[in-house]
Amino acid sequence: MHEMSLAVDLMELVKRYVPPSAYLMTVTVRIGPMHGVVAEALQWAWSAVRGQSAWPQAKLVIETPPWRLSCPRCGRLWEPATVDEHCTCGSVHADIEGGDEFALVSVEVADSDESVENQPRPEVVGHCGLATVV
Repeated sequence: MHEMSLAVDLMELVKRYVPPSAYLMTVTVRIGPMHGVVAEALQWAWSAVRGQSAWPQAKLVIETPPWRLSCPRCGRLWEPATVDEHCTCGSVHADIEGGDEFALVSVEVADSDESVENQPRPEVVGHCGLATVV
């Protein structure tokens, strides 16, 4: 499952953008379908990774843009169901214009841990390399 390594790498990247006195609230990423990331698996992996961090309640928002293709013959731009869909003009060649994105879009932080004091903290109930958070 490559989603676990993605979550670990994403946390390492995010750490670079969070000031020392701030508390990480939300991370937003944009991942196109070309990368083959299963959103539910990445959410699970993020939960495990954030449970081992200083921000156990940091949320992950995953934006999934659609495939976008353009036809070099007629110039048509469309969002197909699959990447190998042919153009309505009959051309079997299409250029990928979207769906291959993988970007950290935003990192939302609070001034300090005090701003999230009243939120319930997760309970660590076990471990197997990473904590299981409920």
